[in-house]
Amino acid sequence: MKSSAAVMGAMLIGAGLIGAGMGAAGLRAYDAASSGSGAPPVPEGAAGAPAYLVVVGEVYDRDAFISGYAAKLPPIYARYGGEYLAVGRDYEVLEGEGTFQSYVISKWPSAEAARAFWDSREYTPIREERIAKNWGRFDVYLFDGLAAPTTVSPALNTERSDRG
Repeated sequence: MKSSAAVMGAMLIGAGLIGAGMGAAGLRAYDAASSGSGAPPVPEGAAGAPAYLVVVGEVYDRDAFISGYAAKLPPIYARYGGEYLAVGRDYEVLEGEGTFQSYVISKWPSAEAARAFWDSREYTPIREERIAKNWGRFDVYLFDGLAAPTTVSPALNTERSDRG
């Protein structure tokens, strides 16, 4: 079984982040933090549907962004139950403008868990530094997931009007 650092390394190499400066030190920090106390502090009442954070934007200073921001996130993600699903710069526009240069898609146990991460004492100063040092411009979206996968659009469910 691969270590969490090896798995994260494969994801980041695929996204071009290792070559951009994350390196082995960031992965060792991730591995050490994620093998710590066990389960992440998911807020009460968070059982049920997962949530997804989608971040799109443009990195202005890739080296500073990677070392000052991205390399610090994996252990915080792990602590709050977040998982990276997709990270990169290459994408295909099937419809619309596609005006961003980079993306990150992550899965969380719940919207409450994603918000707990976003507002956490660990993440807030890192986010504030990224903004203050103008390492990039980003739009961040939080989406509720479905409690169970389905091939039928929830929009077809006439009993619920909040999806569509």
